[in-house]
Amino acid sequence: MIKTNTIINELRNLNYQFLLNDKNGISIDNKSYIFKKGKLPILLSSPHAVKQYRESQVKLSDYLTGPLAIYLAEKCDCSYFARIFNDNSDPNFPLGETLSYIEDSYLIALRNFIYEYKQFLIIDIHGCSDNKKSDCSIWSNDYDTCCLSIIKTFENNFNYYNLSIDSGSEYLGGQVTRQCSLLTNAFQLEIKRKIRTLKLENYNLLKSFIDSMEKSIYETYNYYMELQEMEIKDGYNK
Repeated sequence: MIKTNTIINELRNLNYQFLLNDKNGISIDNKSYIFKKGKLPILLSSPHAVKQYRESQVKLSDYLTGPLAIYLAEKCDCSYFARIFNDNSDPNFPLGETLSYIEDSYLIALRNFIYEYKQFLIIDIHGCSDNKKSDCSIWSNDYDTCCLSIIKTFENNFNYYNLSIDSGSEYLGGQVTRQCSLLTNAFQLEIKRKIRTLKLENYNLLKSFIDSMEKSIYETYNYYMELQEMEIKDGYNK
């Protein structure tokens, strides 16, 4: 079992790069994002890991979403995309509509990655305030962006680890989930601030979230493998 201080220390070390320059971050190789391909065809996205620029004003970053995306991806051997620099844009905006044409570099790179490496599921991680009704929310536009079986897997595991979860009816859905769903399964995950913490007094909430995500990712991968086997069998029977 991973010790408490190990998880917190790993997240703290990962968080350092997102706190630089007053949480605006710094570009790497002239790019505003970092990414890494994992073995599993599941990708964790964090477009608000640093501040963003929306509707003529700077918006606060979603604290610890970048480190959580990287930590979970490394732990489960899946892929991640995380925004590392505020280039005066917001990859997730506008909300409530799906653009027919995209110009944002994060979105373009992410879509190219999904297409090239055949990702099965994109989880777009965001932060919400503690006054929301549930610990976590999954927005999938009534399963339009992601199949029901995958959503239920995550909902069941959040409940198993005593975290409340809802269907994200409070949210409109951003461009990351909307654009990714044109290529594969995708959903937007909102996480309360009290869970996204490095404080020992809230560690149980953080650990429950990590455990529920890890279990869900592996179960989703098993589901993916079952689908692959069914496709092979169907091909033999034709």
